[in-house]
Amino acid sequence: MGAMDYLRTNSLDIIVLVLYFCVLIGNGIYFSCKKTRELKKAKGGDSGTDSFLVGGKSFGVFATLCTQGASMKGSGALLGYSGGAFVNGCGTLIPGQCYSLGAWFSIACGMARKLRKCADKLDISSIGDVFVARFEKPALRKLSGVAGAWLALSILCSQMAALGLLIHLMFSKYGMTYELALVIGIIVSFTYVSIGGLVSVVYNDVFQWLIMTPMIFIVLPGSMILMHGVTPQAMHSTLDAAQFFSLRPNMWWLGYLLSGLLASCCDVTHVQRFISAKDEKTSVKGSMLGFAYCTLFAGVVTFLGLGAAMLVDPAIIGKNTDGVLFALISEVLPHGLIGLFVAAILATTISTLDSYLQVCVLCLMVDIVEPALPETTTEKQKLFCCRLLTLLIAEAASLLVLQSKGILTIVAVGYSTFSSMMFLPFMCALYWKRCTGSGCVAGMVAGCLACSAGVYLKLPLPIVWGVAASLIAIAGVSFATASEQKPLLPGFNEHGQEIDHSVLKGCVFGTAGSLLISVGFGMYINWIYIIAGIIGMYLCVTMIDKAFKKYTLTA
Repeated sequence: MGAMDYLRTNSLDIIVLVLYFCVLIGNGIYFSCKKTRELKKAKGGDSGTDSFLVGGKSFGVFATLCTQGASMKGSGALLGYSGGAFVNGCGTLIPGQCYSLGAWFSIACGMARKLRKCADKLDISSIGDVFVARFEKPALRKLSGVAGAWLALSILCSQMAALGLLIHLMFSKYGMTYELALVIGIIVSFTYVSIGGLVSVVYNDVFQWLIMTPMIFIVLPGSMILMHGVTPQAMHSTLDAAQFFSLRPNMWWLGYLLSGLLASCCDVTHVQRFISAKDEKTSVKGSMLGFAYCTLFAGVVTFLGLGAAMLVDPAIIGKNTDGVLFALISEVLPHGLIGLFVAAILATTISTLDSYLQVCVLCLMVDIVEPALPETTTEKQKLFCCRLLTLLIAEAASLLVLQSKGILTIVAVGYSTFSSMMFLPFMCALYWKRCTGSGCVAGMVAGCLACSAGVYLKLPLPIVWGVAASLIAIAGVSFATASEQKPLLPGFNEHGQEIDHSVLKGCVFGTAGSLLISVGFGMYINWIYIIAGIIGMYLCVTMIDKAFKKYTLTA
């Protein structure tokens, strides 16, 4: 039985969904035009590709929070983690936190603040720009552009597949095929991304965050608890403790945790958001809150899966556990709210899809296309190239989705190969004085080849082989080419800064606090975890505010 067999909708739900799409397009175009006018006025002329690719580096804390949170958690996480909890219980919390932990680490090591500071002194908008600014080696730009585009394309394909499926489920009774649903979803996303670039993406992420957050965090859990008796006592008395409330690690979890953690540290979307924030404090605080949101998201979605285990008959679901959430909302919510919740699921899908569509354009444009353009190329011509790339990438990904039978495999391989290829070279370029450009090239090539070989040979944890090969290659070649050494980039050449110690401490409290809240919801143990987590998050925010107040005065 497919999800369409137990997704109970009527005309009111369809109307809600159509309105959502109309508002989505209008919102993206409106804010894009508004922000573009502001940037043109501030710069005294055409903002061009600067507006399209990094939004003029002008986004505030709330926008950064929403876009970091919305872009990290797509419908794959929402549907996949709830389905995993439906079968395996709270153990889903472990793979569900992998990307969030890596994101927290990227702030703790000072990357968010220092990259934003570096962007004030150097013209950087991508990982390739970082490599070129440090080593002046064009090969690094091309390699990083290809790697970033591959990761973005793999995630883009998974979100496109989910988007087409969701629209198909809602409108299949009217004769809409999966292929047509996929085309409609892509047209919606392409429309506002091609018009406004990152500005449209960020402000639509804000809009979608405002839809999905109350629906996922409040409306559905509240309905389950207040109207259907899914209380902590009922959950523990109904569900088997060994199956649903035990954290049992395995090799798959470990591989997923490693690949997600390492990929998150050098994810091109995170780097882009760090750079596009209006200042250093905004980059740190907005990203922290966004990553805290993602950490909490995993716990709430796990709780939804546990609630579904109480309320939904497994015979209805069959083997397709990805449809658990559809069965749950059909059981719990009235019409109208069902349509709004499906809109929330679409919001998680499109917010990730548009982010990675725009990031794929960024990687190819900045690192591959733009360096090959003549020096006489105007901003309007570059902007046309960006929009043409957006169209071509959307079409290529659509064809890949329609022809591929293994989208999830593409995503898993994408994470592993990207992490193996980019994590150590990027971190070494930022923090290791003795690293050389030749060493980074060797590390990228060795990591990619070793991980690809591990995947082909079906070795356990191919990412470990890739990272190990990358480490050996970087260290060996860097020491052998010591004459190529270049100084660290602005911001990263600072040592012993009090602000970095404060950010590290804040991240410790923030990570622990958000994890405690997430576990408190995901395992539904008691309010002690949640209260302790709230205290940790409060200490995190106040510590960051005080640290930057002092830093601003003394810098």
